[in-house]
Parts: sequence; C-alpha cells; structure tokens
Amino acid sequence: MAPGQREACRARGTAGRCAAAQAALCKATAGHRLLVLQLGGSSDSLGLREERGRRSAEARELITGLRHTLLEGLQQAAAGSEERQELEQLWVLFLSALEHFLQDLRRAHHLCQLFSGQRDGTAPLHTGLGGRRGGGPTQPPTALSLEEEVEEVRAILVEMESRVNIPLWTVEATQPEGPSSSMAGVAQGEAHTGHHCRVL
Repeated sequence: MAPGQREACRARGTAGRCAAAQAALCKATAGHRLLVLQLGGSSDSLGLREERGRRSAEARELITGLRHTLLEGLQQAAAGSEERQELEQLWVLFLSALEHFLQDLRRAHHLCQLFSGQRDGTAPLHTGLGGRRGGGPTQPPTALSLEEEVEEVRAILVEMESRVNIPLWTVEATQPEGPSSSMAGVAQGEAHTGHHCRVL
C-alpha cells in the first residue's frame, strides 16, 4: 500500500482499515480462483494444489480479521453516522466476497474429487505429452481439508448474515457498470481501498 493510502486509512479509522482489508481479500480470492480454474487441467499438479491451499489459508485469515473488525465497528459506530454507512457498505461487499470464495472452494472440492492428486507428484491427467500415466480412483489427500475449509467459510457467512441486520436492498452501487480503473488496478496487483456502493 502506498504511504498516502496508508495515512488515509489511519485517518479514516475502522472503516479505512476494513476497506484496506477488503481490497486485500479481493486480491487473495482472485488469486485463489485462478488456481482453482487450473484444477483437473494439464497444468494440475501437487504443487498447484499446495499453492491453492496456501492462497486459501491467506484468504481465510483475512476473512477472520475482517469479520472481527467489521462486527466490532458496526457495534460501536453511531447510527446514521458516515462511518456507520461506510461499514454497512463494506459489510455488503464482504458478504459478496464470502459467497464467491465459498463457490470457489466448493468447485475446488468437486474437481479434486474428480481428478485425484498423486502423492508422487505425477499429473492427475494423461495428456499424451509425458511418458508416465497419472490419475487414479483414490480420494485426493486434500479432500478432507477442503471440506473443512468449505464448512468454515459457510459458518462465517451464516454468522455474518444473522448477527448484522442490514437489508441488502438498502445498498446500491455508486459506480457505473462496466470495466473500471479500480478493478483493473486490483487485477494488476494494486491495492485499492475504495468501495462503490451507498446506503439508501
């Protein structure tokens, strides 16, 4: 994060910290999604699956911290204050990020069941490019761990929806549809702390 952005986050308090964490979470889950999309393909390998696990752990650590900070901030912020409105907007964005991450975890679990990883590092598919045949009917060693990841994120999503009463229909986008420079910045690895929705 650039020094100017860091100072702006400090000045904005809890909402600023949550916005920075939300941007980091979006970046982490986007990286995780790219790895999930390669599962079962010709680039699938034990290394790819281990990296997916590391990216997932990073995202879940960010989720845990952001959940705690958001809940604490929403409890302390005065009703109708500007900070409260910003935190409510971030809460909606956080729920959306959780739902997408949960979908990716479920997709990863399904693909790992279809294409079992091999402990010796061989590819799960026979592409015709190598001399050894990979793949087999055995359950991948990461399947149980993935089930736990899915359950952990699902439980956090349920908790956030039940503990905070913010009707989703009261929040609308404040940025026009279509490609935006902020999304391009996230895709290029730049942290973007802005959020684009407002409370009605």
